[in-house]
Amino acid sequence: MYSSDWRCARHGGVLPLKRLHHLDEATLSHVRTRSEVPVWLPDPVPQGWGLSGLATVGDERSRVRATVTSFRGPAPLGGDGEWLIVAEEPGIGLGASYAASGEPELPTRDGAVPAAKLHAEGRPTSLWPVRTTVTDRSSYVGEAAGVWLWLISFPADAGYAVLEDLTLSDARTAALELAAEHPSERIRPNPV
Repeated sequence: MYSSDWRCARHGGVLPLKRLHHLDEATLSHVRTRSEVPVWLPDPVPQGWGLSGLATVGDERSRVRATVTSFRGPAPLGGDGEWLIVAEEPGIGLGASYAASGEPELPTRDGAVPAAKLHAEGRPTSLWPVRTTVTDRSSYVGEAAGVWLWLISFPADAGYAVLEDLTLSDARTAALELAAEHPSERIRPNPV
């Protein structure tokens, strides 16, 4: 029987991750029209930051069920930083993979106070820290627009941006201008 699923030795059949190499308006427009989940972009994009990557999860027969946008710019404590912003349906596992958490879903909150808040499509959105297996990144997860929202930053101190007044807009509904940077190497299938 034919299946377009990719095979993972650990998880079995998974939908393919497609890294988009052209970061232009035509590519973003294509993703906007096929995506079932938000395509999160900082609005406004912080000074000195720019789009450095875009990837989707899905196959040619189905619609996009997860998106990841990558942004690069100056880290708050010096040097360069990078953010991966993931929107995904439950059960995809893309955000957990980038966070290197080993957890496929949202960590249990057990009444814990969120570590940060941002605005997603104008709505206050709580984010909780994610325990990771590596120290080169910080990871936060929450829920927005009915799907998981992950913010993973490299290096870990680049995640301090969530403590500021960060706003995300969905590129499917917002007309945003983006300056493309050099392509990200972090949005490959095995980011760890």
